[in-house]
Amino acid sequence: MRFEKEINDKEIIIRPYGRIDSSTSEEFEAFLAANLDDEHDIVFDFKETAYISSSGLRIILFYRKAYSKSKITFLNVNDVVYEVFDLSGFTDLFTVMKHDIDKADTRVIFFDIDGTLLSPMTGKIPQSTVEALQRVRENGAKIVIATGRDIVELKKLPLDGIVFDGYLTLNGNICLDENEHMFAGNPIIAEEVDILVNIFKAGKIPFVLIGEKQRYINYVDDVVVQTQLSTHGTVPNIGEYHGEDIYQCLAFVDADMRMKLDDLLDHCQITSWNKTGIDIIAKTGGKAAGMQHFLDKEGFTRSQTMAFGDGENDIDMLRYAGVGVAMGNGTEKLRNSADYVTASVDDDGIMKALQHFGLI
Repeated sequence: MRFEKEINDKEIIIRPYGRIDSSTSEEFEAFLAANLDDEHDIVFDFKETAYISSSGLRIILFYRKAYSKSKITFLNVNDVVYEVFDLSGFTDLFTVMKHDIDKADTRVIFFDIDGTLLSPMTGKIPQSTVEALQRVRENGAKIVIATGRDIVELKKLPLDGIVFDGYLTLNGNICLDENEHMFAGNPIIAEEVDILVNIFKAGKIPFVLIGEKQRYINYVDDVVVQTQLSTHGTVPNIGEYHGEDIYQCLAFVDADMRMKLDDLLDHCQITSWNKTGIDIIAKTGGKAAGMQHFLDKEGFTRSQTMAFGDGENDIDMLRYAGVGVAMGNGTEKLRNSADYVTASVDDDGIMKALQHFGLI
């Protein structure tokens, strides 16, 4: 089980992921003991909490007594947990709010590109999507790109002149404002870069290093060419590393090699965007982390967000968003992680979802 903490002037927000039961209650108690105080109200965001048993309930009752001056609130509670709370009287003791996506106060919407905005069949944005984005922005919502691509690649895509309010590039590891100025970055730590550069120089697999303003590959083969063609991408120039910060790496490998790299790299996380294409970023990065940087900059909260995606590298984004929307053409794993599944990109999926939630 894992936990996240966010703190502001008035509240400590705790986000547990998974089940809180007899096997995880000690972790839960230890996390609360290390992170709660009697100077803040306590908010439990249960969007990713699948279940809570009596072990977890007892811990919450303890902190209700220990911090009697602190208000305790539960947000985004699913039906199963709500039933447990109701049965045990917690709905009388605390403020408990269900996760109701149809009443979301959406102010910022994050969009993946490939397979979400861009059709995998035509490589273009459907006209219905262009119109939907223009209308939702006119209605006051901010629209932000969240992509594994860098800004150079992004500018080569047929985005039909759509105006965006920000760009979370390289899977959220370089965050740019509406004028494409960087306001947040999350490079891979230097010790891990040493290993990545050695992989790059060894030349056993096609490997790309991506800095803030440049990307280069060690060599190009048919796998690289075919993989990039399948995603309407371009082949990086062959180049050498000169010591700059690295924000993302690409590797053109099969599933077996991906597993080997996963085992090898202690401080990185890997996601697939193609059968022979993977992204390698810092473990502290990802689209969700990029989203939080944007929210901090603009003064919005997580509950005011919606996110659209279709692939593995969108899962953390959809889970993090107030409302996570999976495209109908998305992977099964992604669809299972979403709050709502819309139609495919080629079947007006974005427009239909925005209409469903009353945003256009």
